[in-house]
Amino acid sequence: MTRYTEGFIEELKNSVDMVDLVSDYLELKRSGERYKGLCPFHNEKTPSFFVNPDNHFYHCFGCGAGGDVINFVMEIENITFSESIKLLAERAGIELPDLNDNQRRRYKEREKIFVLNKLTAKFFNYILLEKNMAKEARSYLEKRNFTKDDIKKFQLGYAADEWQMLMSFLKKREYSFDLMDKAGLITKGKNNSYYDKFRNRIMFPIFNNRGEVIAFGGRILDDQSNYGPKYLNSPETPIFSKKKNLYGMHLAKEKIRETGTCIIMEGYTDVIQAHKYGFENAIASLGTSFTEEQARLIKRYAENAYIAYDADTAGNKATLRGLEILSEAGIDVKVIELPMGSDPDQLLIKKGAEGFKKYMDNASSLVDFKINMIIKDKDLKDPGLRIKALKSIIDLISEISSELKREIYIERASEKTDFSKKVLSEEVKKKAKENKNRNSKLNIEKQNSQPKNLYAQLSYQQKIEEQILAYFINNPSLREKIANKITKKDFSGRTAQLADLLFKGKVISDSLKIDHIKEQLGEELLSYWSEIIVKQKKGLSEEKILKLADYLSSQRVSENKTKICSLLADEKLNLDKLNKLLLTFYNMNYNSERRD
Repeated sequence: MTRYTEGFIEELKNSVDMVDLVSDYLELKRSGERYKGLCPFHNEKTPSFFVNPDNHFYHCFGCGAGGDVINFVMEIENITFSESIKLLAERAGIELPDLNDNQRRRYKEREKIFVLNKLTAKFFNYILLEKNMAKEARSYLEKRNFTKDDIKKFQLGYAADEWQMLMSFLKKREYSFDLMDKAGLITKGKNNSYYDKFRNRIMFPIFNNRGEVIAFGGRILDDQSNYGPKYLNSPETPIFSKKKNLYGMHLAKEKIRETGTCIIMEGYTDVIQAHKYGFENAIASLGTSFTEEQARLIKRYAENAYIAYDADTAGNKATLRGLEILSEAGIDVKVIELPMGSDPDQLLIKKGAEGFKKYMDNASSLVDFKINMIIKDKDLKDPGLRIKALKSIIDLISEISSELKREIYIERASEKTDFSKKVLSEEVKKKAKENKNRNSKLNIEKQNSQPKNLYAQLSYQQKIEEQILAYFINNPSLREKIANKITKKDFSGRTAQLADLLFKGKVISDSLKIDHIKEQLGEELLSYWSEIIVKQKKGLSEEKILKLADYLSSQRVSENKTKICSLLADEKLNLDKLNKLLLTFYNMNYNSERRD
């Protein structure tokens, strides 16, 4: 893999305040010499994500994620190394150097797909607004209460009822079939022929957070046609991952950040209608099953979420699991229970903004909604069904950590099931106790894995080993001096594995390139790499580091001397082995005296 020069990357890293950068995505609080917060890369309730402002590194002691400012942007924005460099350079106001051939090829391919998608969106939009062939499509949108302003705001379009219309348009502009295919705009047919993927469909461009077109969703115009499913979405591409994006987020994020709340809907038209009626914090989930990546994306902007799915969708198991993922991400989830057979789009048209707001005001908590789903359409007079429903409710309420909240939901469950509150409360307490006992060991392990003092579980020698490696990595002027005093044999465990690669120069010459490091180290050692850098102590002098290196070396010599003395005490030792051991012992003393 070709690379930017280390000098440029070092300049870029030093020009970006990592604490400021990370604070754009999550809340950080000072913790000694470092900053900590809830990790944006996995769901957690106790902060285990640390940023070291002195060496611009982060590490999560929960999931092991870590790296520098470049890697952070790559991971959280789901972009390539080159795109991360570009974004950070723009932030820092630094001019980019020329790219090398390999890097330019990969970067340009993604850039071309972005441009290709943008051009395609404009093409579809032009067809919809200007061409007679889109007359039926315009009529359809008018019936759905969408105006030209709505079409322009969301850049809606129309894919004509033609096999190669888009393909021919793009081909004339010298885009290759290979690139169109990678962008998910065409489909390969028989005899290596191609045809447009989207035909006779209302087109909904899907944007990333930065407002770039990354994919498309197409709704069939004629439900009885032979053009495939009602909704057809772009496949996974080099710039699009369904599980990491949300429809409308590029327009809604500022309103979501401002209010701390988002409204999650099921369809594209729901979102457009919501924005039209003033609910500009509405987004859609690109499917009913939420992913952890989508939950973390929402968590960057909001603490609260309203779910406004169609009534027949909201209660299915996949959707409920998605709501749990949101809740586990630390988002307070409420469910807007719509009338059966209705959706937000229709409700807004019929009831207006005030009518929809009333449904929002009466939204159920996630627990209330789950209780309703458990007893929905159940004949609770049937003993078997009643017992099954009550067991499910008890399991649900027992998982609530707050005793006050448990009591509230016990009372509500008692009212809804006409079951004794006293008995229900006793069963919930019994189940909660079982849960507590079951999880106690796990909780202890978790607490031990997240000590307030990052060094609390390390021996004195381990601390020294980590500090020497951290300074070896981050201080080029010290590397030769340290390597002259110690070898990989002076280290133990993971530090020995890392020292082996560092002292051989396999990694350190590219220490600023996370992708290269990953190839050399693997995931486990890479995580340890970021861990020791985040824990690096501030301001140790060169003299102090070299003294620590001497100490480490002397410890190994001392241990080896002890081993030799033990071997010399063996009565069965032959003369040849005895001479070798004595010579080794002499060399240890000689080298030690020379160093002193």
